[in-house]
Formats: sequence, structure tokens, C-alpha cells
Amino acid sequence: MQAQSTVSRPCGRLAVQLPRTPCNVFRSAITSSRAAVHPGMSRLSIVAEASEAPGAVATKNPEPSYAGAADTYAVVDIGGHQLIVEEGRWYTVNRLEAPEGSKINLGRVLALKANGKFHVGKPYLEGITVEAEILEDLKGPKVIVYKMKPKKHYRRTNGHRQPLTKFMVTKISQ
Repeated sequence: MQAQSTVSRPCGRLAVQLPRTPCNVFRSAITSSRAAVHPGMSRLSIVAEASEAPGAVATKNPEPSYAGAADTYAVVDIGGHQLIVEEGRWYTVNRLEAPEGSKINLGRVLALKANGKFHVGKPYLEGITVEAEILEDLKGPKVIVYKMKPKKHYRRTNGHRQPLTKFMVTKISQ
């Protein structure tokens, strides 16, 4: 059996591998913008149109939502996790021992970006606090834990919902 050679033809942002044959079906599939099943092939080829604007290309890895979006943000250590917080946004962490509606100060600030400058603490910044308000105490999604020992008739099912606290950052003081 003779192996078929293939040719790679660019189409938009995709390069489609097609076997070398004189059949016009392949040429029509390359110029169209639809999926086509080619005779003699065992796979589906998807051909995409070229983008409308020649210079417009979508970025593969966009910047995170916090990068450059706010003038001031801080990295705080709270509830065993490090969070990047901004004023006016709410966050969910493991349960904090504070009643709903109370104000809390997050004093363990690891880093701060303010007025175009980035400050890093060793390990914490002195004199910088983040003020927040507890919005509600809630539970996370249920996680089912199933344990078994084969051939021993041992089956245990247990569910867990992590207690969480939702808080809103009201002020980042410098």
C-alpha cells in the first residue's frame, strides 16, 4: 500500500492537512468556511474564514482583571490565603470569626500598588491597612467523599460544605 503525501494549506489562522489529489472537492472545502468530510479521509476537516480586519488578532493570554484595571490594589494575607484586593469589590474566603455587618481591618498587607508605585513588604508593610465589611456567612458547594474497600462490604459516603465569609473592601489606607 502506497502512503499518501499531504500538503499543508493555510486558511485564516488554521493550517489544514490535505492529501495530494487532483479532486476539486478539496479546493472547494478550502475556500468555504464550513466543515467538510473529504472522500478517502477518515477525519473531519474544519476550515475557518480569515479574519475581517487584517491586523486584528485576538490575544492568547489576556492580562488578569486586576492588572492595570485599578489605580490602587493590595495583596493581603487573610484566612490562610493571599488575595489581590481592590476597593469596592467583594471576595470570599474561609470563615472569619466576625459577625455579619461588622467592620474588619486587614493588617497583613504584603504589597501595595498606589499612585503608580508598587511597594513590597518584608514580609508585611507597616502602617498600611485594608478596611472591609462582612457581608454574609455562607457555605460553599457540597463535596461528596466516597470511601470503599473492595470485597469487604465497606462503603462510606460523606458530604462536606466549607464555611465561607463574603466581605467587601471599603478602603485601602496608606
